[in-house]
Amino acid sequence: MGIAVCAAAGPRRDGTLSPIGKVCREVVSMEPDSIEFSPLAATESEAAPWVDRVVRSPVVRSGYLSLAGHLLLCILLAVFALEKKPSPRLRPLVFSMSRQPQDDAAGDQAAAVEIGAADEAAGGEAIAQARASAPATEAPLVDEPPLVAMAAIDSLPTSDAVGAEAIPEAEPSDQAIAPPLGAGPIAQPVSARGGPARPAASGRATARVAIGGGPPDGKPFASRTGAGRSASVRGRGGNAASEAAVERGLEWLALHQAVDGSWQFDLSGCRCNGACRDPGSLTSSTASTAIALLPFLGAGHTHVDGRHQETVSRGIYYLISRMQRTSRGGDFCEGTMYGHGVTTLALAEALGMTKDDMLVPPVRDAIRFIETAQDMHSGGWRYLPGQAGDTTVTAWQLAALKSAQLAGLEAPSPTIDGVRRFLDRVQTLNGAAYGYRSPSAKPCTSAIGLLCRMYTGWGPEQEPLNRGLTTLAKPGPAPQAIYQNFYLAQALVQSDHPVWPRWNIKNRDQLVAQQTRVAHEAGSWSFDDRDTAPGGRLAHTALAILTLEVYYRLLPIYRQEAVESEF
Repeated sequence: MGIAVCAAAGPRRDGTLSPIGKVCREVVSMEPDSIEFSPLAATESEAAPWVDRVVRSPVVRSGYLSLAGHLLLCILLAVFALEKKPSPRLRPLVFSMSRQPQDDAAGDQAAAVEIGAADEAAGGEAIAQARASAPATEAPLVDEPPLVAMAAIDSLPTSDAVGAEAIPEAEPSDQAIAPPLGAGPIAQPVSARGGPARPAASGRATARVAIGGGPPDGKPFASRTGAGRSASVRGRGGNAASEAAVERGLEWLALHQAVDGSWQFDLSGCRCNGACRDPGSLTSSTASTAIALLPFLGAGHTHVDGRHQETVSRGIYYLISRMQRTSRGGDFCEGTMYGHGVTTLALAEALGMTKDDMLVPPVRDAIRFIETAQDMHSGGWRYLPGQAGDTTVTAWQLAALKSAQLAGLEAPSPTIDGVRRFLDRVQTLNGAAYGYRSPSAKPCTSAIGLLCRMYTGWGPEQEPLNRGLTTLAKPGPAPQAIYQNFYLAQALVQSDHPVWPRWNIKNRDQLVAQQTRVAHEAGSWSFDDRDTAPGGRLAHTALAILTLEVYYRLLPIYRQEAVESEF
């Protein structure tokens, strides 16, 4: 239409332009960007004022402000309304970095176990008189803890006749020790079995033995606390002085726990700061932590109950955190199978005492590691998995297996058959004595081997067992041989051996007298025992406490029920 208009406005015949033609020429001569089309301009002029009016409307702006205000208010209300969730914890561990109040510890020490009013009075007087103790001697440090050659056992008797006459009358090593309980002798021979002797073990089980579907009901541990502990102390030869020594030892251990829940053989990381002499040299923190935990468990303290609950809880928490998951199972070694065996034993004890299903997986994984680390040829264990075994490391693995069995886990018979095979390889004198890695008659390894024989089926009616124990007990407990006495005490009381009462009197009293009572070392022990020198004061203290707890300890493997129940 516009083109037609412009065409119509062409030049006239006389060459002049009409008014319309002039307008069209002006339009054509204009720049394109300067041309405004009136319809579009009209549309924009109409639209722009409407949008602008909407945006600038007070109603719309107030709506935006109201929405923003309500949103902010909802956020604030939500923040204040939400409850703070408690941080997750491993049930039922009570993990805390605070220390146990010293006032409570001192107040409860005398009342740890009630032995009877008369016994307590006698023990209190004895403890007051026994403040002077023999000075601690420095134990030599060695690179590793192999057992050294000791004097061979002289011609063990071939007769199976044993009795109290086999050991000379032993006088207490310190007259200041508590007098005998009651009016009678300190300890009368009391049967630990409460029934007729079982028949001699014949044959060996070849099937895997399952012990229930979970932890037991706790009855095997009843002797660790309350009236059961009191009765066991009286019946098996303990007294108020020995129980007071146990409590002092536990206090020393608690004070030397590191802030992360561990113990260290070199006494680092705790508040000791070099105040205690004779530190150890071993570096396995699992071994040191577990050996320190065992005396607490032996006295009835767990991570869910007891005066030392916090100490035990932190120790168990640390051990669980150190497990390395491998294709072999859960590894607690930290360089040595000693660490793995003692750690597995401690965790299995805690499982059996508390029935805490949180402990089942780590104990089961640790047991599997023991099985896979066994030397398939000799049947024993040594420092590294698969090495040809030695008696001391093998004993700790066997103790862990037995404890786990009694805690409700399955005991593998092929593994136990391997232990029997290893004991056969290192025995001498028809099974009455045992060596370290080969047949010999060393006192310490003989005590260990005889106890292992009891765990694997030998009963007190076995002639080599009686003959070996009688010969070992005849000289009485050597004052510095804490490792040998630790095992021999267990074997004698387990077998209800006739020499136990007299041997126990001397061992108990000399341990109480040897406990340090001075300064920061008060409550601890240190022995000139090369077998345990790398463990230092920490290991010596733990072993001494465990030996004084033998009357009731219920590391369940040390109860008569455990000995009579074969794998």
